[in-house]
Amino acid sequence: MRRWCMKREAGLRHGEQPGILSLFRRKAEHLEFLSHLLPKSRPSLLRRLQPKLRPSSLHRLPALLLIPALLLLGPAGCWDRQELNELGIISATGVDLTDTGRWEVSYQLVIPNAISAQGAYVGGSSSPVNVFTSVGDSFRGAVSRTTQEMSRRVYFSHNQVVVISEEAARRGINNLMEAYMRNGDSRETVTVLVTEGSARTILEQLLPMERISGVGINRLITLEEKYGGNFRQISMFEMMQDLLSPVHITAVPGIGLSGSGAAVDTVDAAKTTHTGAKVRLQKVAIFKNNKLAGWLSTHENRGLLWVTNRVKGSTVSFPCQGERQKLNSIRLKKQKTRVTPVRKGSGWLMKIESKATGVLMEYNCPGSMRKPQDLLPVEASIEAELKRDMEDGILAAQRLKADAAGFGNLLHLKHKEEWKQIESDWNERGFPKVEIEISVHVKLAKTGRSIESYNEAFEKSRKKE
Repeated sequence: MRRWCMKREAGLRHGEQPGILSLFRRKAEHLEFLSHLLPKSRPSLLRRLQPKLRPSSLHRLPALLLIPALLLLGPAGCWDRQELNELGIISATGVDLTDTGRWEVSYQLVIPNAISAQGAYVGGSSSPVNVFTSVGDSFRGAVSRTTQEMSRRVYFSHNQVVVISEEAARRGINNLMEAYMRNGDSRETVTVLVTEGSARTILEQLLPMERISGVGINRLITLEEKYGGNFRQISMFEMMQDLLSPVHITAVPGIGLSGSGAAVDTVDAAKTTHTGAKVRLQKVAIFKNNKLAGWLSTHENRGLLWVTNRVKGSTVSFPCQGERQKLNSIRLKKQKTRVTPVRKGSGWLMKIESKATGVLMEYNCPGSMRKPQDLLPVEASIEAELKRDMEDGILAAQRLKADAAGFGNLLHLKHKEEWKQIESDWNERGFPKVEIEISVHVKLAKTGRSIESYNEAFEKSRKKE
């Protein structure tokens, strides 16, 4: 035993590292040490331990460790590599319908050489994107036919937007939802838009400040949702969630061309200081049961966004008290709406309470705002404007018999038993008869750098003269 302890101390003193093989040797030494202690009392124990001390087992250990390493070489290889020069990167997709009822899918293909040679399409000699189309009986069938006219495999991981034509939307988007839900190469976070005309026409347009128009359109709706408050950016996944909800209704922003000039589908348009036609967000498409049910105006959709508590930021114009012209504006930064369903007779009453805080951006009404009570008439005018927006939005949705306000979802959560009785015909009979009671509370957090309007100050200066 003393000999073994001295050998162990000498090994540690010289910095011996206890590796895999040394650990096995140490174990053998331990067992050898035990053999001096238990040769007579436990001979059976030593017989069971002796086979483990055979030198051949130590020689086989490296081979056993090598097997898992060899198994890892397969997954770590390049068997599924995708070379960039073999892919056609798609930045936007358009869905149309042919005269024979087949799917017509258009693709906005990014041209890498044209992008690297210029900061935007302005001043470039070649277009940064190319649009082509394939036709098929099914959505993925049309995608598979891209190889007939495309020398590269289409790659959808960078797809930014999907534009659906009105004709295709009225037929139904079941096939489109199925394709995006089932296939892994389709991004369910892609932004969805609807156009009254051709989806391919939207993809062909070039945006002056963007190299890739598909990316520019996505930024357009993102910026509008954050600062404008008139449209909600909706992804394919959110659209699926809405259509699979109890009311089966969703609202999708519309996009189209505004202006009377020629379409901006060539780089030669950059030679002028203005463009005749521009890509613009306009109207909102209401889908019911996977089909387009109708359109809402921007004003009506803004009211519904207030009701559904989806306004991130908005600038609201309002008139002075007793006037109709909206000469003033406020920037609303905080907003919260609460809807409470209340049973009323055989129908339902929705109590809507909305609170908002904002900063006055423009004020052309007479009077001063020196005292807190002077702000009360201003806040009342803003509250009346917001209430009017919400009323108009709900009434427009009731005309379409589409619960875009989400009242049915609230009933499903809070009144499950009653909802089961009216669920089947809620959009057709229940929702159009819903009564509403709206209360709005607006607080002016700041009035800006002036306590009165410029017109008021100008009139005072004239009187002094």
